[in-house]
Formats: sequence, C-alpha cells, structure tokens
Amino acid sequence: MKRLLFVVPAHGRAKLARICLTHLRHTCDELTAHKIKASAIVVADDENLDTATELGFGTVRRDNTFVSRRYNDGVQAALDAQFNGQPADFVVPCGSDDFVDWRIFLDLPGRHTVRCFQRLSFVREDGREMISRRLLNQGGCGIRVYPREVMQSRWFRPCDEDRHRACDTSILHNLQRAHPALRIQYAGIDPRQIVDWKSPDNQLNPYRSLRPHRPLAEPSDPFTALRGIYQDEFLEQMQEHYEHARGLVAA
Repeated sequence: MKRLLFVVPAHGRAKLARICLTHLRHTCDELTAHKIKASAIVVADDENLDTATELGFGTVRRDNTFVSRRYNDGVQAALDAQFNGQPADFVVPCGSDDFVDWRIFLDLPGRHTVRCFQRLSFVREDGREMISRRLLNQGGCGIRVYPREVMQSRWFRPCDEDRHRACDTSILHNLQRAHPALRIQYAGIDPRQIVDWKSPDNQLNPYRSLRPHRPLAEPSDPFTALRGIYQDEFLEQMQEHYEHARGLVAA
C-alpha cells in the first residue's frame, strides 16, 4: 500500500483550522479505505498542535518566523528515513484553511512527475461568496503531489529557508533545478474539489487578489455550491464559523 502524507503549516485561525483539519482526517481515512495509506503532519507552535494530536496526525513544533522552514520541516519529517521510520512515498503540501476531496489523490503520479491542480475555489473572507478560478501560473495552486524521489533531490528540504511567502513557487522551482527529469502533470478536476476558505486575519493572499485569474463559473453561495461534494456536517460547521465571525450567532 502506497503511503501519502499531507504537510500542513498552521498558524492561528484555530477554529477555522480545526474544521479544515477535521475534514482532512476524513480525506485521509477515505484514501486509506481505498488502499492509499494517508495521514498528515501539522507544523505549528500553538493550539493547532493540540488539534492535530487529537486527530491522530503527526506534529512538528516550529515557530512562524519563516513559513518556508515549516514546509521544510514537514517534508523532511514525512520523507526522510532519518526522521521517519516509515517514510511516505508521496507528500502533499496543504493549507490549514483548505478542504481537499480525497478522490483527486487516487491517481498518483510516476516517480519523476509532480501532479498539479490549476482549478480550485475560494470563499470570501465573510463566507458569503465563492469564486472558482483556473490559476495561470506554472504549477497551479500550492497543493501538489510530490513523489519521494523528487523531494530527495533537494535533501527533503525543497524550499528556500528564509521565505515568508511564495513557498510553493520556491519549492517547485528548486526541484526543477535539482531534478532535470521532473515533469509537471496537470489534473483536470472539478474546481470545487479544492476549496480555500479565506479569513480576515493572517491571510497572505486575500480574496480580492484572485479576480485576475481565469474565471470558471459565476460567483455563488459556497454552502449551496459545495453541497454534494462535501459532507453536510463539515459545511454546517463552516457556515456556523462564518456566521459567528459576522456576529450572527452566539459563541
């Protein structure tokens, strides 16, 4: 059975992260049921580590001075036999504010191929609107499926060590230089199968910054558009989270 580990740097936004990490637990369990042994490693220095432990995920404690070092620590903990007695075959960087549908990871890439996704959806900071976009940059979004052999070419620390942002770009460019045989393969998916839930705090790429990317659908209500893709319990939890943030429900 192939092993896949998600690497999730997390900082603040504890309530939002708890919902997303709980959904990620569901994603991992579904993949395991379909013969891909999946789990996650959460890299943080706050209560997100407690959430990860409760969900049965691995943890790495690292401060948030450089986000890139969180990615590197997580990738190394997932893949390097010096730190992991059962290193994963694949690693997937993922945000603590994302929903990912388990079905998009069933078709794993070859040894020299990175599986990338350009189509995804974004929910506005107030939870009232969702847009779907095709990202035009090379590699698409930062959620990518990397084989262990590719990451080994950078000694399992693929990102520049002193970055605060654009870590996904740094990872891909460094691997392309270190691994000349690297192939980028795009998977055509329903854009609702990756959802980035925006929040007004600690947001590197706000909702308004996404408008230049190629639209795939008209803006919609997220909790209507995502029904049938994600389980009602997760959508209800997320809707309550946004309503509470807007002061519509009691704490």
